[in-house]
Formats: sequence, structure tokens, C-alpha cells
Amino acid sequence: MKTTMTCLCTASIALPGFMPNVRVDHENRPSHGCYHADIAVSPAGADIYVAIENDSFAGMVAVRSDIYFQKSTDAGRTWLDEDLLIKRGALFACYPDLTLDRDGNIYLVYTERPAGTEGHLYCVRSTDGGATWTPPKQIDDNSGFVKIGWARVAADSADNLFAAWNQPEGRYLRIFSATSTDYGVTWSPRVRVDDDTVPSDAFHTDVFVQPGTNHYLVAATAPYWAGPGYINSNSVCYRSTDQGLTWSAGAVLDTFSGYCGQPHVVADEHHIICDFSGSASGNQMKTESRTLYCRPDTWGPTVAVTDLDTTYSSYLNGGKLAIDPSGRVHVCLMICDLVNWEYNTYYTASTDHGASWAPREIVNDVTYGTQCDPNIAVDPDGNAYVIWQDQRNNRDEIWFSTNNLLGVAEGSSRPQAPSLKLTAEPSVFTRTTTIRFSSSPIPSPQPLAPVLTVFDASGRLVRTLSLPSSPAPRPYSLSWDGTDQSGLRLPAGLYVLRHGAATAKVMLQPVR
Repeated sequence: MKTTMTCLCTASIALPGFMPNVRVDHENRPSHGCYHADIAVSPAGADIYVAIENDSFAGMVAVRSDIYFQKSTDAGRTWLDEDLLIKRGALFACYPDLTLDRDGNIYLVYTERPAGTEGHLYCVRSTDGGATWTPPKQIDDNSGFVKIGWARVAADSADNLFAAWNQPEGRYLRIFSATSTDYGVTWSPRVRVDDDTVPSDAFHTDVFVQPGTNHYLVAATAPYWAGPGYINSNSVCYRSTDQGLTWSAGAVLDTFSGYCGQPHVVADEHHIICDFSGSASGNQMKTESRTLYCRPDTWGPTVAVTDLDTTYSSYLNGGKLAIDPSGRVHVCLMICDLVNWEYNTYYTASTDHGASWAPREIVNDVTYGTQCDPNIAVDPDGNAYVIWQDQRNNRDEIWFSTNNLLGVAEGSSRPQAPSLKLTAEPSVFTRTTTIRFSSSPIPSPQPLAPVLTVFDASGRLVRTLSLPSSPAPRPYSLSWDGTDQSGLRLPAGLYVLRHGAATAKVMLQPVR
């Protein structure tokens, strides 16, 4: 989500420290999980809006996804008693994104894929704070289904909308945009944004409207030739000065020698700030930022958004940006502890347009389970509101925290289910891996599921391993030798271990 802040008042600096966490969604059905949540704040900062993708599963495979909506009117302390259904997928309604115009009207765009990976993009609007929504209107101008990616949307100072997404042109994915001048009812023919000629895909769009200039901004992952016969990816920023009719050549943001992608972009009148995550060394990735100082246009150096030693990695689906009216830039990060393989959500901010960043602080108040895919919004006073995908209750839920002291949370008073932890050592193996089971913070009084299941990268069940028939002291372990149910060795590749809602990933290596 990107919303242009046009308020010119001086923002107060939010006090550090995030409040106890609150769960946003109310999805408790078996074989359901919540993902890809987006967050927005009303222009006055009174209301918080969240859009959620809700997936239903058969084993490890998603069979349908729906779009839901949530709302808080008290800085995130409480949320609607029920998730409001916006669109039931046929088959998949996914990747929601929110923006607001100056009057507080809410726009929600999403991808719908009736044909699996192929479909269209749609926009709906609410003029009453999310209580009711218009019928969906198609954004892309494709006559038939195409392999279309998620769309991102922003509103300019005249309440025009512009969206950007990826879809094929020829054999490869390219970046396109379209605009609407009638509140999302009709959309212009699509315009090519990227200027790539490399035979590979461009994707992962992010959008923003620059205040004071009304320039449209798109950040995306784009391919480049890294050597003879070798294609890699950069993070790139594009700009339109004529409301999306034409686009500038892409400005390469990063200096990573390995893969870099999923950039994000925000701006004030005199600065454009982007961040991006790329390969540093080994399993480690780092998130950096870069600032365009406008008038005249001059890109500053790349800057580390947060300091990471070699035991931590900053993952691609973090790094979401927000900016308040004072020009203070806020970012949420997904950072993994490479020793324990624990994912947590962090926050940091910059008061000098991305030239330097404050020390990061953790947002989630539990560190068992996985806390990932964060998103962020800010209010006119500079308070930050963060949501993320959380597995503390052995299911994928959407949780929330804020550094707004009014958002005193009630989440810590709710009883939490114990978190079952599943680890495999070594995680990259040739002949045998040892799978360990443990509970946190306390062992569950309920008996464990009788089996551990193994799925290949496509989601196909390839092996079932029996667990002890009577409860065993925890932690305990069992071994897997990389074979299927018939005892035949499986092909080398990625496999997912699952026990209840707990999962672990392993890489089976070929026997040499």
C-alpha cells in the first residue's frame, strides 16, 4: 500500500517501543491460513484498515483464496468482531493492496485467477469506511486470462488512481501500468513501464505518487546480463512525469553482485527513497536503501538499512516503506536468525531521507514460530502501524503492533496456544537428516499427531513417517533417509516436513 500524504503540518516524532501485539484476523478454521496482508491509515489517522488474503488448503496445496477486510477505530486496540468478506475467489482471489484518496475513500485492488496462474486484476472502492464496497472493475485491458502478477495502487493529488503490475509480453513478464480518473470505475489502456530488452522476467512492482510534483513512481525487479549467457536481477526505479503516459529509463538502485529484488519506494517533494534486498554472501541477504535528491536529480550512495552480522539475514518480503508528512521514512523488515532459523519482524526509521537509519527494534512480542511478510503504514503524526504473518498459534494469522501509545493492546491477555517447533539437522543432507520436535513456551497437554508428512516442492505427498504411539518426552527426534513410501530414494531437491501446523524445509543432495 502506498498513500501520498499531503498534510503539511509538522509531525511529532513517535516514541520508541512497540505495544503488546494484537491479532487482527478471526480465521480459526482447520486448513485455512492468512497471508499477504496490507495496511492503510485514514487521512486523519483515526482509522486503520487491513486487507487479508485467506487461503484454504488440501495438504500443502492451496485450493482457493479469498479477500477479507478488517478495521480498527482505536489505534489497533480492537478490531471488527468478524472478518468482512470482500471477494470469494474462483479459484484464487489474492495479493490485496490498499490505498486512500484525500477524502478517505478506500480502494482495494487484487488479482483473481480463475485459471490457476492466469486471470485479471480488479479494483473495488468503499466510501463508508469499509462497510460496503462497489462491484469489482477490471484494471488490465486483456481480453482473455493471462499469467498476471499482483497489482499495486496509489492515488495522486487529484484523486486519480494509478496501478502497476507484471504480465507477459511475448515470452517474458514485463511491467505495465494503467490509470483511472473516475474512482476506479474505468481504466486506461495499459502502458509499458520497464525498458528491459533482456530475455528474462521483470516483476515485484511497488508504486508511489511524489507529493508536490504528482510524479508517478514504480520500483521493480528487472533482469540484466551479469556475464556471457548469465542473467541476474537488479532493483530498478522508474518515473513518469505525465501521469503514466510515458516512463523514464530505469535507474538501477543496487550494487549487489548477486540477486537483488523486491524494491519499495516512497517520496516527499524533494526526495525519492527506495530500499531493496540482495545477496550478500552464502545464505545471507541484506537490505539497503538509496535516495534520489531531486532538483537536480542526483542519486546518493547505497546505505545499509540495518547492520547485520553474518548470523542474520534480511529477507526479500520485508523492507516495506512508509513516509509521514515530516519526511520521516519508516520501514519494517523480516530478519532471520541463521543459527536458529527464526524469523522476526523489525522496525527502523530515518529522519534524513534514508541517508542513515536508527537502530532496529523488534516488533513481535513472541519469538517462537515464524513472524514474516510484514507491512507498514503511518499516520499524520508519525506513528507507525505494523502487521505481519504470524505462526505463534500453529496457524498462519495476521498480527498487529504500533508505537502509538494510544494503541494499548489486549493481545497479551488472550490465551496463546503452545507453539510446536520442528527442526531438521542437517537441513542440507545427502543420506540422513534428524528431525527434532519441541514445544514452546510449554508442552501441549494434547497428544501429538501420529505422523510426520513429507512433501516435495510441488506440494505432492511423498512420505509419511510414524511417530511414537505413546507420548514421548520432548524434545525428541526421528530420522529420514530421503526415501519415499516404497523405500526408493527421492530426487535431489527441496522438501517440506510437516507435523500439525509446524513445518521445516530440507534440501536433499545427490549421492556422489
